Amino acid sequence: MSGSKIPFRGRMSSLTVRRHDGPRIEVTHKGGFVVDLPAHVSEEAAGEIIALELKLWLKRRVRRDVHDIAAAYEKRFGLKPRAIRVAELVTGWGSCGQNGTVHIDWRLVFAPKRVLEYVLVHELAHLKHRSHGDGFWAFLGSMLPEYERPKGWLETNQGALDARFFAA
Repeated sequence: MSGSKIPFRGRMSSLTVRRHDGPRIEVTHKGGFVVDLPAHVSEEAAGEIIALELKLWLKRRVRRDVHDIAAAYEKRFGLKPRAIRVAELVTGWGSCGQNGTVHIDWRLVFAPKRVLEYVLVHELAHLKHRSHGDGFWAFLGSMLPEYERPKGWLETNQGALDARFFAA
């Protein structure tokens, strides 16, 4: 509800819920989340509906970010995954399959964007170097010279990147 704090890109964003006469719920973010909720939605259903819509908005946002970042690295380094999938992973924050499909955990939307970029570039580097040997880390460093900072942030803060507050 209004006044709640929602993590987004490494910061807590305030939530404002407004009632309106329109037919559908609308979510925007500009300095904080604003949810325009149709007046016909009951108070009892409002919390669950708002949580669902915020989660969908965040997932769409991280998908767009991932595809934008991947396109930039493809252009600069010629690394093109077979596909990119954004989902909730059981283990890890990302993976690169043998077939070249990259998987990224959507909950990285809660981390600073630079952390999302690090995880994605890490997985893209596996398109060229499958293991975490010296060649892999050198290649990753050539693509993302300061990768150790977002890597360290993720190691320190990964426990805070969960979406349990969206559970009904």
